[in-house]
Amino acid sequence: MSNLANRLFFYFPLTIIASAFVAICVQFGTAWPWLVVVHEDGQRTFLDTMLYFEHALGELPLELLLSAAVAGWVMWLCGRPVAKGGALWNIGAIAIALDATIFIGASIHVGAHAAMLNLLQYHTRDSEPMIFGSHWQYHFLSQVALMLLPAIACSRQNRDRKGAFSLLLSTWALFAIFTIIFGVSSASFTDARFLGHQARELFTHALVTVPLAIGCCLAMPRAEADTESASKRGIWPIAAMGVFILLALYLAFGIVLTRSHRLAQSNDWVKVICGHFFEHTISYLVVTVHSVFFYMLGARRA
Repeated sequence: MSNLANRLFFYFPLTIIASAFVAICVQFGTAWPWLVVVHEDGQRTFLDTMLYFEHALGELPLELLLSAAVAGWVMWLCGRPVAKGGALWNIGAIAIALDATIFIGASIHVGAHAAMLNLLQYHTRDSEPMIFGSHWQYHFLSQVALMLLPAIACSRQNRDRKGAFSLLLSTWALFAIFTIIFGVSSASFTDARFLGHQARELFTHALVTVPLAIGCCLAMPRAEADTESASKRGIWPIAAMGVFILLALYLAFGIVLTRSHRLAQSNDWVKVICGHFFEHTISYLVVTVHSVFFYMLGARRA
């Protein structure tokens, strides 16, 4: 991949975030919206939305798996990183510190018990009952799609198939185990509220989170490709592309047919769409840092 193409993984998501910020400023008539209520629930300010730790804690299991998937696809299609051993432990320490900060922040804000309920996938909306596994089901289809997305975003060069396959296989196995634990619900496939939320998650993470994580992985020095191993894309990345497109279309048609927009917490599209980009501010950090960590770890274990 060219340097320009690599930089697009940064430029594109940053442009999306900047556009969302401008839309919020225009909507609320201020260039400093930090204390303006911008969340769709009508309660959280811009700063509260960015530092929504209990939400970030609920997303953490999903985002760790997404990070591992990004790392696996980048390694498969773009090669393994070349980095000193100390760099792995440095980025690992940063990842652990970030995870701890999220848990501590959530515990301070809502208490340790409520924080654990978020982590254990009980929480969807403040107005909805706390049901074990409901948050996992609230993201099921979008999570599958997002874990396949990096197969589309990366180049066609097959450089490190063996190590990457092991990482991806482990990631999907963990996803299957967590799905068994938290359960599968028909609501993920048919409920208007679930479909709407999953479509918005896919929209947000596909435009910002995943590109940023890929860009950070590609910014690292990588081993030179073996000419023979770089000649084919392989069946698995192509299959991943196909499934991603099918899931994206399913969610797109699903939100139209069920008119899921009627169940949004606000009629203000700026709050619902643009505010959501900042609700995942912590997600961008989590997925980016952990993707780099898993990328380096996978290469070392290969």
